[in-house]
Amino acid sequence: MIWLRLGILALISVIVLLALSQTAAAPPPLPEVPTQPPATRVPLPTPPPQMIVSRITRETPLPRPTATPHAVPQVDLVDNGYLPSQMLVQPGTTIVWINTGSDAHDVTGNGPGGAWRSGTLAPSDRYQRPFALVGTYDFACSIHPEMRGRIVVQP
Repeated sequence: MIWLRLGILALISVIVLLALSQTAAAPPPLPEVPTQPPATRVPLPTPPPQMIVSRITRETPLPRPTATPHAVPQVDLVDNGYLPSQMLVQPGTTIVWINTGSDAHDVTGNGPGGAWRSGTLAPSDRYQRPFALVGTYDFACSIHPEMRGRIVVQP
């Protein structure tokens, strides 16, 4: 029995030696592919900042149009805006602001005659002011600073 084991061991040894002594056929070389440099990432330009418009501004309806102009120039205070936002008048003209919106607003201005303020105007409240001096009068709502307007007085 020992001779049988030795014979099997010798046979396995010969098979292993033959397997190791033979050289395997090398695979054919692969065709050389030209390599390209890695692509360089170019950053996209940054878009300019955009003005944020509140949901309330988009939902605010425009005031109803009037058929004839007012005898006295009028500025409507709609929610988050003045209509019209700019006006050209002659010296001595009195302008009336009417709050046609649903929020409280005010009219705070500065111009050739100095600073002025209407106080808080509830919905449907009015404020009027004469403009005797020639010049530019900028005004805004101190409650809603994005609301801005301008009166230009020219002879």
